Amino acid sequence: MGRRLWATLGVVATVAAAAALAVRFVPTVHRPLAATAASAPYLMVGAPIALIVFAALRHWLMAALAVALTAAAVTVQAPLYIADDAPDGVTVRVASANLRYGEADAASVVDMARTHADILAVQELTPEATRRITAAGLNEHFPYQALLPREGPAGVGIWSRYPIASSSPVDGFRLGFLTARVRIPDTGTETTVVTTHLSAPWPEPIEGWRNDIAHLKATLQRLAAAPGAVIVAGDLNSTADMREFRSLISDGYRDAAEQAGAGLVPTHPADIGIPPVWAVDHILTRDCTAISVRTLGINDTDHRALLASVVLSRK
Repeated sequence: MGRRLWATLGVVATVAAAAALAVRFVPTVHRPLAATAASAPYLMVGAPIALIVFAALRHWLMAALAVALTAAAVTVQAPLYIADDAPDGVTVRVASANLRYGEADAASVVDMARTHADILAVQELTPEATRRITAAGLNEHFPYQALLPREGPAGVGIWSRYPIASSSPVDGFRLGFLTARVRIPDTGTETTVVTTHLSAPWPEPIEGWRNDIAHLKATLQRLAAAPGAVIVAGDLNSTADMREFRSLISDGYRDAAEQAGAGLVPTHPADIGIPPVWAVDHILTRDCTAISVRTLGINDTDHRALLASVVLSRK
């Protein structure tokens, strides 16, 4: 009976790892696929578990399959922990924060940004949250702003220590999308900074998320034509194991967490008493290099802030 239970465990672990690897290559067309992709880094752990179980049971054929799955999982996950070479240049600290319908504690947001950021990109920025954050003193440290506050989850905004030469929203997204051209000292060209919040695949219909991420890819391609670096910071409601998210990593764009070798960087949910599980917030870079990525808690929101140090070329 004991061997049967262990064999069942091995089979379940094998199936979980195989599903986690397979889901990376198929379109995310319904919620079960989205949930599997979001859980893939954890499901892949089933491969080495299955290897240990089947080796102990001397089920060599299944053990060989587990070896192959383990090798595939390592091939997929290992690059996330290998950093690019750090270049010389100007380092800019970028923070992205989802304010949960504008309910995040204003003092906590201001303290995080003042201490850890040069550019702050926020999502779910409501008019009331804008007033509270301003009253808490954020503008004293970040005198330049491009803001698009809205009720509910659709508002976005950018606060900067550096001058903002111009800013504009981009239409076609269900929630907010805002770009700003930022003049960062000692760089020869203005940097395009983007903040956005893509529609969630749940509880909203997943077609809204699919439309948003396809529109994001096309928009990033257009932004790539402008001179200077591009930094995209936002709640993309996507993980690196979703094929649609990985399609964004083209035309010179990189995921900052992978670029910095930070590995899996979960940010959500951050309000249930356990560490976050899902890595749905991202910072993307183009023509610049992220050298560190980490998260930081903010009171009264369900996302941890995502922080990246990004090196830009000197003029």
